[in-house]
Amino acid sequence: MKIEVLYFDGCPNRAPAVERLREVLKEEGLTVETIEINVTDQATAQAVEFLGSPTIRIDGLDVEASARSSRTYGMTCRTYLNSGKREGVPSRDVIRSAIKEALAKDSRANECCQPPLTQSAAENPEKANRPGVLMASSIVAAILASFCCILPIVFALTGFTAIGAAAVFAEWRPFLLAVTFGLLGLGFYFAYRPAKRNGGPSGVCTMPAPRLQPTPVDRDTVRGAACSMAF
Repeated sequence: MKIEVLYFDGCPNRAPAVERLREVLKEEGLTVETIEINVTDQATAQAVEFLGSPTIRIDGLDVEASARSSRTYGMTCRTYLNSGKREGVPSRDVIRSAIKEALAKDSRANECCQPPLTQSAAENPEKANRPGVLMASSIVAAILASFCCILPIVFALTGFTAIGAAAVFAEWRPFLLAVTFGLLGLGFYFAYRPAKRNGGPSGVCTMPAPRLQPTPVDRDTVRGAACSMAF
């Protein structure tokens, strides 16, 4: 929170305004440095939009909400409306209201910029394990699809014949390959699909949600799938 007190030398209400401001801050349990700005001439008054001495601003906004649209800048003493009377110092209620307004604005900004809450794997193990299950299923399907070329090699090394078994797997190879690619596609979809994001009403300050890391695939399994497609 940035608090500024603008004044000119000789203003009798400067010290009472600063003292009242500090009292309200103490009552609210806040420790905020007050920046006092001395306005020395009319040109400076126009440049800093000086509405008169003393002027208190919190985060760039005048504590008196009704004066924020005013463009009457100059080297004058300022008065504030308090219970139907004009006083040279803003009331405690006016200062407190401006402080709470600034705190509420900061709170909304912090909520906007918070990262979205994500459901942990322990809270929803079914969704967390879905990409892994799909990837594992695709690996199994790839292995089955490659049996038509793996079995003859295995049985040739062991001295057995597996022509019949290889023929059976050859008939099922197109179906198994389709299943393999389908499961791989689903696995990559669930692993890399865009995550839902939370943010403010206008979509500003949203933080990207973490996404799942791809499940590693064994190199030997990939070689088996490549062998099945080659045959």
